[in-house]
Amino acid sequence: MRRFSYLLFLLLLVAAIDGFAQGVIKTEYMPASSFRDEAGNKLGSGDLLKFTGAYTLPFSLKQNASGQPIMWSASVRGTYAILNNRHMALDIHPDEVLSGSLNLTHVRPLSKKWYMIASLGAGIYSAPDAITWQSVLVNGGVIFVYKCRKNLDIGVGAGLTNSFGVPIAMPMFFLNWQLSGNYEVNVNLSSGVEVSGAVRLGDRFKLRLVAMEMDGISSVMDVEGKSMIYASVMMRSYLCPEYRIGKKSCLYLGIGGNWLRSGDLTKRTLKGFVDNMFSDKDDPYFNPTVYFSAGVKCEF
Repeated sequence: MRRFSYLLFLLLLVAAIDGFAQGVIKTEYMPASSFRDEAGNKLGSGDLLKFTGAYTLPFSLKQNASGQPIMWSASVRGTYAILNNRHMALDIHPDEVLSGSLNLTHVRPLSKKWYMIASLGAGIYSAPDAITWQSVLVNGGVIFVYKCRKNLDIGVGAGLTNSFGVPIAMPMFFLNWQLSGNYEVNVNLSSGVEVSGAVRLGDRFKLRLVAMEMDGISSVMDVEGKSMIYASVMMRSYLCPEYRIGKKSCLYLGIGGNWLRSGDLTKRTLKGFVDNMFSDKDDPYFNPTVYFSAGVKCEF
């Protein structure tokens, strides 16, 4: 589980691939649950309140002779999380996490079936009162995508990040499969992980079931003069009714369960990354808990 969590954490930092003009503002809450070590011993408890805003805007869109899009887009994302930790025997969690990032993405066709996605960006990942140059993380990646069908794209590439103090390269994967109509299916691995289905209940209502959604938070921390990085990966499932308030805007609520919420603190060195990536120990974790969310989504 530790290797999976770290790989996903790095992929989430590097991947910021949203091509169409869209925005989202949302609030998420996970009530208190026990925090345990790999042996199941209770180390304390904590809840999580998270606010997120994101916006992607294509600022250049052209077509080649075959009618395929050549696009440049910019994505801005900000997250503020409050971690209410109680009676922690292993005090590795920050009380607050503030992250803000800006990414530039370029999409270019290579042939009738192949196209390339390149992304470069930087962001601040820190506690609000502890922002320094060490808090700035830079990321980039290139993915080569094959359009299997009109609604199915699969890709592979490589990404680069300085999250652990030195540039680290890793494989990247891309998957986007969608079915639309009165019944919808969405499987997406690009700027996160989402597997969902939905049914339309009239002109304005839609009921969405998110079978799996994964994301995370991270923060650069100074611990006894050493640069460390806190990483937490979360996985959840929930039911999400949506109400359309405009042609391409909707309000939504979510209720379900948060099944995974890890927490780990690692030295920002190559040795720290290797030791944690290949350790046989599991990350400390929070027990499953209820999940609530509310927000607004817009497409343009």
